[in-house]
Amino acid sequence: MMITKTNLNRVTFENEDARLLILDVVTHTSACLYYYDTEIEITVFMALTIRDRAYKADRQTSIYSVSLMDSSRLPFRKPSRRLAARF
Repeated sequence: MMITKTNLNRVTFENEDARLLILDVVTHTSACLYYYDTEIEITVFMALTIRDRAYKADRQTSIYSVSLMDSSRLPFRKPSRRLAARF
């Protein structure tokens, strides 16, 4: 399903902050977010990444869409502590 303001209650969020960030995206950008009935929980990190990319795409007048279907294939994942320690 495409995420809209009217069906946000069918999406699983980490907390209210994540929900508000996605609400901002679907309200103020032309991004298309697709969410499938999976066990994916949209975290604040994911929501911030989506928001940043959606606003960037709008500034560049390009299209941004993301499918939240398989958590192992998401284009943005929070780096593990081990990888973050190297930087």
